[in-house]
Amino acid sequence: MRLVFDIQLFADTATKTEKATPRKRQEARKRGMVAKSREVTSAFVLLAGVLFLKFGYFLFVNPMKGYSRYFFSNLSYSIEDIADANKLFSSIITITLKLILPFCLAAMTIGILVEWMQSGFLITTESLKMSFQKINPVEGFKRIFSINSIVELIKSILKIVIIGYTGYLYTRTFADKLLEMYDMSLTSVIKFSFNSAINLILWMSVMFFGLAVGDYIFQKLQYERKLMMSKEEVKEEFKQTEGNPQIKSRIRERQRKVSLQRMFQQLPKADVVITNPTHYAVALLYEPEKFDAPRVIAKGKDYIAQKIKEEARKYGIEIVENKDLARSLYNMCEVGDFIPPELYQTVAEVLAYVYSLKNYQKVNVR
Repeated sequence: MRLVFDIQLFADTATKTEKATPRKRQEARKRGMVAKSREVTSAFVLLAGVLFLKFGYFLFVNPMKGYSRYFFSNLSYSIEDIADANKLFSSIITITLKLILPFCLAAMTIGILVEWMQSGFLITTESLKMSFQKINPVEGFKRIFSINSIVELIKSILKIVIIGYTGYLYTRTFADKLLEMYDMSLTSVIKFSFNSAINLILWMSVMFFGLAVGDYIFQKLQYERKLMMSKEEVKEEFKQTEGNPQIKSRIRERQRKVSLQRMFQQLPKADVVITNPTHYAVALLYEPEKFDAPRVIAKGKDYIAQKIKEEARKYGIEIVENKDLARSLYNMCEVGDFIPPELYQTVAEVLAYVYSLKNYQKVNVR
C-alpha cells in the first residue's frame, strides 16, 4: 500500500515566512488565542496546594478532629424526623466546608494569578460561538493526528512516568520505617502518613515543573507559528491600516501642488529672495507694523528654487546671493515660520541693503 501525501496541506505553512504584525496579534488575542500552557498552571496550583497543606496543616487538624469526633459520637444517632436529619446533614456540610474551603480558595487564587501572568486579563466569548469547523469530521480527524495531539499524548505518558518513578524513589527512602509503624501510636501513624504523602506530592510537583517549562516553550512556538503571515498578507494589512501606497502618493502629490500654488501666490509680497545661488532660494517678507521678525513665505530647492527666482524677476523682487544664509534659512525654517533669532543680524543687513537699493532707485526715477 502506498502512502499519498497532499502537499497542498503544507503550502500555507511554506508561504508564511513573516512574523505576525501587532495588529494580527491583537486580533488573535480578541479571539482568545494567546500563548499559555495549562501545565504551568497545573504545576503552580499543585505546588501551592502541597505547600499550603505542609505549612498550613493546623487549618485542617482542628476541623478534622472535630469531624472525626462528631462522626464517631453520632454513630448510634437515631433520626426520628426531618429536623434531626437536617441538623445532622448541616453539621456534616459545615465541617466539610471548613476542611476544604481554605484549600480550594488558595488553589483558585494561585490558578487565576498564573493564568494572568501568562496571558494577562482577557475575557472573550469567541470560543462560545457556533462554528461548523468544531463539528466538521474532517477537521476533527486532522486534530486527532495533529502535532498537538501527539504532544498531549507524550505529556500524558511523561506524567505517568514522573508519578511512578518519583513514587518509587521516595518510597525507597522510608521503606524501613514502614515496619516501625506497628509499634507507633495512632496519632504517630497518622502524622507519619500525612508527612510522607505531602513530601511525595511535593517531589512530584517539582518534577512537573520541568514538564511545564517544556510545554510552555512548545506552546509559545506553536502560537508564533500559527500567527505567521505571508508577504501578501503583510502587504494587504498595510494597505488596510495605512492606506494604499499609490493612493497616498497621489494625495501627497496633490497636497504638494496645492502647497506650491499657495506659496507662489504669496511670493509677490516678498521683500527679498535669498539664493545659494543655484540650489536654494528662500523668499522673506518683513511687516514691521504687524510682526517683529521677517517670515519665510516661500522656499525651494533645485527646480523649485529656479521657479522662485523666475517669479521674483517677474515681479521685480530683489535677489540676493548668500550661500550660508540661504542654506541656513532653508534647513531651519518652514514656509510661514519666522526666522530664528540667531539669523536676525544677517537678515537685517540683507534687508537694509535691499531697502537702500529701493530708495536709490526711487531717487533715480525722480
